[in-house]
Amino acid sequence: MINASTTLYAVIGDPIVHSLSPIMQNWFINQFNLNAVYGAFHVKNESLRSCVDGVRAMGIGGLNVTVPHKEAVISFVDALTDEVKLLGAANTLDNVGGRITAHVTDPYGFMESIRDKDRFRGASVLMYGAGGAAKSVAYALSKLGVEQLLIFDLVTEKASELAALSQNKFAIKSASALQKSFAPMKEILAHTHIVINATAVGMHPFENKTVVDHYDVITSEHFFYDLVYNPGVTTFLRMAAEKGAAVQNGLDMLIFQGLQSMRIWTGQELPLSETQLNELKNMMKKQLGIHE
Repeated sequence: MINASTTLYAVIGDPIVHSLSPIMQNWFINQFNLNAVYGAFHVKNESLRSCVDGVRAMGIGGLNVTVPHKEAVISFVDALTDEVKLLGAANTLDNVGGRITAHVTDPYGFMESIRDKDRFRGASVLMYGAGGAAKSVAYALSKLGVEQLLIFDLVTEKASELAALSQNKFAIKSASALQKSFAPMKEILAHTHIVINATAVGMHPFENKTVVDHYDVITSEHFFYDLVYNPGVTTFLRMAAEKGAAVQNGLDMLIFQGLQSMRIWTGQELPLSETQLNELKNMMKKQLGIHE
């Protein structure tokens, strides 16, 4: 029951009406018996500073921050974690006594979603995409012990910038940008057994598209990870699975990055059992209209 001691958390963005965060975070609140409630607020750019000041004024426990505010919001807070300083973006604000700290939970969501972490240690990874999500994944890959990262993006300059950041700041031993017209993509795919899609290609309603051209070289030694979770099985994943590859979509990452926010706000470990995870995933698939 909501009372005067109930803590308010929320997600802000523009737009915000389609956010799954209230469904997911209120599920966490219920599962872990927290005296809290989670809402959603449509906040435009010109109101962002006032919004953060309002968090202080009203004692709101914390915010999740989604597009387009992840970069701009860090100008209005009191402290940044090391990860936020490295990545230049935040998706979680924690308010402790009026002092607001910006965090980013996406890398932790990716890492916790990976069951076989040994697969990544010392490995080479091919990643499609060089945007904000790809940056968080690259940082996570460094923490998982990846030694080589190959990045392809339609904007080569973005791929080059992320490669430099990955090598110089994230300490990945070797990181480089690929130019599709010059890179031997078929040979790279054959010998790089972890392939990640960090783009929106294949997302609903463009389910028939995929970033990969050469599925004929994919084998059971490959692992394909798609940050897209709607549809549940993208063309990127389906065609790899048909060749025997292990595949995973981005729904677990979405869940675990949200759970990491709740851990930050509450200071509690909040362990999620396999049964709980599956229950939440089924509920979110239903909300998304995903049929597998």
